[in-house]
Amino acid sequence: MILHPHAKINLGLRILRRRPDGYHDIESCMLPIGWADQLTVEIATGATADSYKIAGLAGELPIERNLIYKAVQLLRVHHPEIPPLRLKLEKRIPTESGLGGGSADAAYTLLAINELCCLELSPEQLETLAGELGSDCPFFIQSRPVLVTGRGERLTPLTMPSALLSKWLLVVKPPIGMSTAEAYRQVTRHPEAEGKLAALLEQPIAQWRELIVNDFESVVFAHYPALAALRDTLYRHGALYVAMSGSGTALYGLFADNPLSPSIATAPSSSSAASSSLAGHLADLPVWLEHLS
Repeated sequence: MILHPHAKINLGLRILRRRPDGYHDIESCMLPIGWADQLTVEIATGATADSYKIAGLAGELPIERNLIYKAVQLLRVHHPEIPPLRLKLEKRIPTESGLGGGSADAAYTLLAINELCCLELSPEQLETLAGELGSDCPFFIQSRPVLVTGRGERLTPLTMPSALLSKWLLVVKPPIGMSTAEAYRQVTRHPEAEGKLAALLEQPIAQWRELIVNDFESVVFAHYPALAALRDTLYRHGALYVAMSGSGTALYGLFADNPLSPSIATAPSSSSAASSSLAGHLADLPVWLEHLS
């Protein structure tokens, strides 16, 4: 079975308060996007143990720390009848990006084994299990626009904001990263923001720059001024809205037209640096572009 665990972006991310369990209450909208890894899961007939092959943008983590391994072990606690498996993961979503690639891989591992092994777990049961693997994991079980609350486990379906229809989404990941734990340690909490995001997302996209906030940006931009400069570059080249996704260092921009089209010239011609194409600014960086519908 071959699956394509896809990324997500956060439309706004408010950190409301620290909880007694050490997590934080948040409010965010998560939206699935097309940037995806490739995951192959098979029953390893004749084998006596699972096997894993990780390739691509996987880093150097030992397999025991990979979320697909943890997903297999978690299911086996509840279903020891699961036979040995063969898993291959081709990582294409950048790490430390805030795009949820590892969480998606874990959720899709649960989905694959549920189908392969006829476990007959419902989406709600799979979401509960996914929540044990990480706060973002439950989102990827059903992969639809949702309002995320609690520590990330409460998912309320949303209609895709009308402001996004027919827009171009550009995602770019610079070669810098910051740990989620460190970002949470430094972030300022905003309990007064609770309950407001869904209504703000229905405002015209021209107002989003002032209304739709990711609370991690002030922390991460302070550590990495180059990331703030990249945000400004996207705005100079016509972005209607630019934000970080989650606590990672990927930026996404929303555009009325394809920002990488060579026919688009949005920067002033008086400056050779400013007038260079956006594609030139993003050369050698991992980039994803899609047309939203």
